[in-house]
Amino acid sequence: MKIKAAFLLVSIVASTAIPSVGAQEALYPADLLERVRQASSSIPGARPISVNFIKFAESLRTYAVVIEGGSDEAFVSARTAFQAYYPSGSVMIDAGMDHDVHRFYGFGRDEPYWPDRNDIIQTALRQANLIVVTHEHGDHVAGVLRSAHREEIAGKTILNRAQVATLTTSPQLPEIRLTEEEALDYILLDYEILLPVAPGIVLIRAPGHTPGHQMVYVHVREGVEYLLIGDIAWSLDNVTELKLRPEATINRINENPEALMAQLRWLNGTLQEGIIVVPSHDDELLNELVSDGLLRDSLALR
Repeated sequence: MKIKAAFLLVSIVASTAIPSVGAQEALYPADLLERVRQASSSIPGARPISVNFIKFAESLRTYAVVIEGGSDEAFVSARTAFQAYYPSGSVMIDAGMDHDVHRFYGFGRDEPYWPDRNDIIQTALRQANLIVVTHEHGDHVAGVLRSAHREEIAGKTILNRAQVATLTTSPQLPEIRLTEEEALDYILLDYEILLPVAPGIVLIRAPGHTPGHQMVYVHVREGVEYLLIGDIAWSLDNVTELKLRPEATINRINENPEALMAQLRWLNGTLQEGIIVVPSHDDELLNELVSDGLLRDSLALR
């Protein structure tokens, strides 16, 4: 697999501040999807043959904390890592986390965690050609930052400048704090709106859930298009109903609701274009996509 080398050398400067409401809407113009599609073909080489994922832990929530006006019905929040698999390599999207970090998300509860599955993620990270993270929260990035193989995988892991700023100055939890010296071990870059990083794969800037949040567009060989949207929404219902998380959740996470709503509107439109929109934590949706043959629930290892 060929991965564009030039982007490793170029930092396209963009502010780490979350744009204003008007600027947020400007990040998602009507032609953005077409531009993303064009960008996905800008790096020569075969596109991925599949999108794979693994669930390595889960947290039990209710819809009342997931979506505005939600009920007390149980919502299983899947903890996941994704893989775009090529005939001759792979790109990992998010990196899992160790059990110590997982405990942070249980709010004092002992929640399901499968260490053998996290071991599989670690192997996949070591075998990957490239690693990207949707954002700088522990359940998405700790598998890189706290890995026993950090020195081996850091040099092929992309972190954008806003992610680094959060991790070095105000990490979600102390265990994922990154020093400025350690940050230099990673591929550090920034971009204005979108950035192709491998054949068929494009990063899309999406600050709001965190300052460094980004979506990952994947266009596979058979033509199916995916948007791996990280934590813009925890449930696909947020996208289809154009509803944010409730105010208490937004305040607890310190999210930007205007930014998130602009993203939800754009994502809602992509559904009409046949895009498979995949929130990281929607366990029910992930199971449906597996049943429909649109996702594989295991990572491919060499």
